[in-house]
Amino acid sequence: MDKKSIIIVILFLAIVGLSVSAYQLYVSTSQNVTMGEHNVLVLCADSSEGRPGMGAVDMAFIIKLNDGNITQITPVYPGGMVHPTAEVPAYLQSIGESKLRLHDSLWDNDTEKGVKLAQEIVEINTGQKTDVVLVVNVEAVDAALRAIGPIYVEGIGDISGNSLQILRNEQNNDGISRGNAVQGMMTAILNTTQNDKSKYLTLLNVGVNQYNQGNIYVYPKGAFAQFMIAEGIQKTIS
Repeated sequence: MDKKSIIIVILFLAIVGLSVSAYQLYVSTSQNVTMGEHNVLVLCADSSEGRPGMGAVDMAFIIKLNDGNITQITPVYPGGMVHPTAEVPAYLQSIGESKLRLHDSLWDNDTEKGVKLAQEIVEINTGQKTDVVLVVNVEAVDAALRAIGPIYVEGIGDISGNSLQILRNEQNNDGISRGNAVQGMMTAILNTTQNDKSKYLTLLNVGVNQYNQGNIYVYPKGAFAQFMIAEGIQKTIS
């Protein structure tokens, strides 16, 4: 995935900074990702698994930023990653879980608590500390695909929804890793929107709507407001 494609993913998530109170976020946020070095933890949540919170963490990425530019993208596979001391929800204990897994870090309705636990788990298991977290679930991705689709995904063809099943098919039938499958879909979104301003604007609007519906979460809130103003709005008017 090249820098432009991951930026479109970030913009899709970070448009929330302009959803209701962009000006307030712009002047108050302490997390200006256009300056200095930042590690961003992106959590891909599967909301089809029954639980009170946003969903099960099936895939994650650590994105390194330097003055707003992507310098490194590291896939993070949740399998085997646990928190040594965090409390395990009662239901998970009842089915034999003794440690809180990254997969289950967003179990509770308290998403802020969940993303902090996810940050701790990733740091404990990888040694990489993150200062910003983005969560996006399947509903948000499918909403984007419906709005701008069909999109052409290399090796699959045209798709306009059902992203989770498509990703699973790539893994189970084609032997493609979840990380590569997710990146391939995001690249397809980029290819669909980069030369079509109307679809790009549609994608941003989907981001706003999905944030308001609770399918996208940014921590700390407003962290990407300045990045959006510097990058996203410039792109929409150029």
